[in-house]
Amino acid sequence: MIRTFSLAPSRLFSTLALAASCLAWGLPAAAQAPVLPSTPLSVAETQGWEFLADNDGIVTWRKEVEGSDVIAFRGEAIIEAPIAKICQVMADTKRKTEWVHKAAEAKDLQIISDLERIEYNHTATPIVIKDRDFVFHAKTTLDRAKKQVLIQIKSTEHPSMPDTGKYVRGQLMNSRYIITEVSPNQTRVLAEFHADPKGSVAKWIVNLVQKAWPRNTLNGIRKQVVKNDVIEHPKIKAYFEGSWNP
Repeated sequence: MIRTFSLAPSRLFSTLALAASCLAWGLPAAAQAPVLPSTPLSVAETQGWEFLADNDGIVTWRKEVEGSDVIAFRGEAIIEAPIAKICQVMADTKRKTEWVHKAAEAKDLQIISDLERIEYNHTATPIVIKDRDFVFHAKTTLDRAKKQVLIQIKSTEHPSMPDTGKYVRGQLMNSRYIITEVSPNQTRVLAEFHADPKGSVAKWIVNLVQKAWPRNTLNGIRKQVVKNDVIEHPKIKAYFEGSWNP
């Protein structure tokens, strides 16, 4: 069923202002894209996902999640960089403010192991609504046979960063990155995102705005990997060369 809305001018202005504030979660950034992913998704990977678009080398989907008013989004692209360089971008928390859309602060709260940590992210928004922040557990799994890295992300709590009410504490639910080597200098990146920014923002606005998350994320990684000072992650490179095991 299609819903229509008829708003008085004052209410329409308020709604548009709120929507503009939510754009802190991002609009697509222009980027020069490589060829479309050469490794298609399996039937299991696409089950329940609705195709949205195939633009600029980024394919996007949406999925309704049972019990949640917030829609999950997914994006896939081939990025022109070695898999170890993509992993370096993902692992270098202090530099995430350079490419994660609207990230005002990013830091590690606890390094559990080489492949597991707890992170903090503060997302800036316009003055109409409060900033958001997230505390989340990130766990990486390596698969040498598949030439693949899986990063699973989910909200958690940590004593060093309690929810003080200064920002609105958002929730990440079952988000992940699947990073797969296509060739020595090409990597397929699949990014899935299911998050609730909480607060008073209407869920239909959240879903409308977060639709751009896959493009913003994949374009951000693309821009980061071409920087001269971004190196390949030494341990990830060694793992796929067979000289390091976690």
